[in-house]
Amino acid sequence: MATGTPTSHSTALDAVRDSVTAVRAAEVAQLLAVLDWAVEHTVHGVDPHAVLFGQRPLGLGGVGCPLVDEFDAYDLALALGMSSEAGCGYLAQALELRYRLPRLYQAVTVHQVPTWKAFRIAEATMILPEAGAAYVDQQVGHLAGRVSFAQVDRLVEAALAQFDPETAEAKRREATENRGVEVHLQQVSTTGTVEVTATLDYADAHDLEHALQTAAAALADAGCAESLDVRRSIALGDLARGQTTLDLTALDRSGRDLTIYAHISEDSEVGRLENTRSPVLVEQIKTWCTTATRVTVKPVIDLHDTISVNAYEIPDRIREAVILRDHHCVFPNCTRPARSCDLDHITPYNPGNPDSGAPPGQTSTANLAPLCRRHHRTKTHSRWRYESTSPGSYTWTTPSGTTFVRDHTGTRPA
Repeated sequence: MATGTPTSHSTALDAVRDSVTAVRAAEVAQLLAVLDWAVEHTVHGVDPHAVLFGQRPLGLGGVGCPLVDEFDAYDLALALGMSSEAGCGYLAQALELRYRLPRLYQAVTVHQVPTWKAFRIAEATMILPEAGAAYVDQQVGHLAGRVSFAQVDRLVEAALAQFDPETAEAKRREATENRGVEVHLQQVSTTGTVEVTATLDYADAHDLEHALQTAAAALADAGCAESLDVRRSIALGDLARGQTTLDLTALDRSGRDLTIYAHISEDSEVGRLENTRSPVLVEQIKTWCTTATRVTVKPVIDLHDTISVNAYEIPDRIREAVILRDHHCVFPNCTRPARSCDLDHITPYNPGNPDSGAPPGQTSTANLAPLCRRHHRTKTHSRWRYESTSPGSYTWTTPSGTTFVRDHTGTRPA
């Protein structure tokens, strides 16, 4: 069956090729612009490891890359449409590519290698001394478009062992410190499920796998009709509650406390969990309540009400209201959870102002916002400034004079 004339098909492919060329050209242009910016903001004659008050130079990229102004780098990140962390990561890769991988950099500028692939290689070589980075560049710079990332990683490991054996040995000894478990409670789905990721020692992983297999089989023998994957997940929850020996007749999986900030309307089967700002089915909330040892349902807080005290210290009731209102660090594009942030007085606390109605300078929900430690320092020690224009909405002014609005919908130009 015909799907189109050869002419239209060729025209479409030409359009695809043209778009790929345009994208690569734009990415290279952005890279060059960022490197020009880095030259303008290079810091000279300062030890990047020195403890300084306020702003410190950032040593991004490997040894031999120039230092740049810290708080100005956050301005660059915002211009790139990125978070501070992502923007600094982009800048680090750009500097690594330009100053330590000249062959690969040249291949990028003439469009032989896409920027994203060169950045992946640059990220891997940052741990190497200058001689090691030069070695990797010599090996892959002329054929980076054809090598796999696995080949690059093996080459970097070999270069580290050859040019910095002490670091290679330390990395080997400290490999066990990379173990960890993450329970992504801030990413709960509407069905009440969350993902768990873990990196374990092989022996621990082997024992966990055996325990899950055994418990899942025992659940099936006890009459549980769920699929194998679901039974494994149930078994993991049972292990978390210390039920290594299961009462398979009762299948009692209680044992946790539950605190809920839930907004549920009479005509909806979906509630909103204030803990994570996630929609969740009402039936799932009921299930949580029946499997918890103790349930605490918090009274609904009107997040538009202003609560204030005439003291610098922040009471729990005010802290809780601010965290529930903003949910994240309110710096543009930052996603650090509010519960792990400092609460910043937007206008410095003024103990001499006794007026009511939450005037500027008081400790109040109208004058407090969560800022992670990085961005709290940025606001305190640099020319970054912000103000609250309404509950949960903030207008930021960057050192370059650009203004952005940060609210629950994200970050956008003012």
